[in-house]
Amino acid sequence: MIILHPDHLVSATIVADSIGCQRRAVLQDRIKNTGDIGKPQVFGNIFHEAFQEAMKANQWDISSLRSLVEMVIVKHIEELYLIHMSIPEAIDYVMGKIPALISWADTFLKEKPGTQSLVEDRNSSKLRLSINKLLEVEEHIWSPMYGLKGNIDATVQVACHDGESDKNLVVPLELKTGNRDTNHAHRAQTALYTLLLSDRYGEPGPCHE
Repeated sequence: MIILHPDHLVSATIVADSIGCQRRAVLQDRIKNTGDIGKPQVFGNIFHEAFQEAMKANQWDISSLRSLVEMVIVKHIEELYLIHMSIPEAIDYVMGKIPALISWADTFLKEKPGTQSLVEDRNSSKLRLSINKLLEVEEHIWSPMYGLKGNIDATVQVACHDGESDKNLVVPLELKTGNRDTNHAHRAQTALYTLLLSDRYGEPGPCHE
């Protein structure tokens, strides 16, 4: 890989978005969206913040999560007003998604991966993986080595078993609440974030590239 002008840092998200359409990625970077805020954007922000707070507290029971959701939603009262939704309605909407989050936490947040802690890589190979340590949330990484910068939802340490050996790795954890059609861009973004983390932490990449 050849890096030109590494002092000009490009957002990893913009690079990932260019997979689908290079022109759109450039326009999104140069021209900021000034349109009306919508429900997906508002609740995407709320979900991200609530998830990060839950990761920091490491409390995944329904009562604790409801308290976190209520705390986060109050911070977004202006956005909720713009989409004509009350705080109780917003809380009910978010809490409707919480059972899936609790199920995810039960499966993957543990010291060692269990039999159900399975993930699938891009080659459709399955491996057992669990998150055993939170290192940082909203980590800002600038890498002149690669000419990239990124803002990672959460940086975590994972225990990974690929069928042959056990490893502890530092990897990015991204919460995606948008359209499933952007899956390729999401994978590219995560791969670039992994590259940034390897530059900062000097860690190897995931069990399977």
